[in-house]
Amino acid sequence: MADQITKYEHVSDALGNSIAEILRPEPSVRMHDFPNFSHLTGGFRPKEFTILCGATGTGKTTLLANWSNSLISQEVPHFVASVETGRHDFVRRIISARVRRDWNTGDVIPLDEVKSGLNELEIERLKRARLYLSLYENRFTIKQLLVDLNYMVETHGVKVAFIDNLNFFMEVTSEQNAVVEMDRVIHELIMFCKRTPIHIVMVMHPKKTINGRVESEFDIKGSSTSVQEAQNCLLFNRPKEDLIDQGIADPSDREIFVAKMRRR
Repeated sequence: MADQITKYEHVSDALGNSIAEILRPEPSVRMHDFPNFSHLTGGFRPKEFTILCGATGTGKTTLLANWSNSLISQEVPHFVASVETGRHDFVRRIISARVRRDWNTGDVIPLDEVKSGLNELEIERLKRARLYLSLYENRFTIKQLLVDLNYMVETHGVKVAFIDNLNFFMEVTSEQNAVVEMDRVIHELIMFCKRTPIHIVMVMHPKKTINGRVESEFDIKGSSTSVQEAQNCLLFNRPKEDLIDQGIADPSDREIFVAKMRRR
């Protein structure tokens, strides 16, 4: 039995749609509170997958909460699966970002301070926010995540999704098969992005790092396949010690290094 002919099309068939995409690209989601980041990256473009990698304790979840707060202010529908810390912790971080106070430490906050920052008008704004939170606070399958994401896009018009973090969507397996499982999950997410108008930001952990910094996309845990398939790779770090010593940076500062970006 002869093999079937591979599917193909002539360039003339694809030309019209390609020109249309150049003239009228799908709009990206730009965050007004992060103008430099939005200008550099072009914002969160639809049908793309971004890896956000940083060492433990650098503040990746807090960064996502600040991004989420910016999207709330712009009334951009978005979805958050904060499986590692839970949805209530994530909302607390959003509140802290909105009132510009550090309420994430677990300390008891005086009632007067809470009322001064979180008044009734602000609470009503948050209630109307176009933010949808996953109820899962433990490991669940990539299949379920994709079902949830598809529902969010079709039902609520979600444009951006923050997923924290990859480890919660991988099947429990042996250490030697962990990289294969990681590649499988990433591949499924990227294939989903290619056919769905959403931008997914996935938190991933680094390999063992020197001085707690992620210096290269090759420091991201797993094989190079994940990095190769992802459209964008962002590395999140504390500032270097010498910059702090010189007074150029503050210990509370953070840096985002764009290690990879597919942008026309």
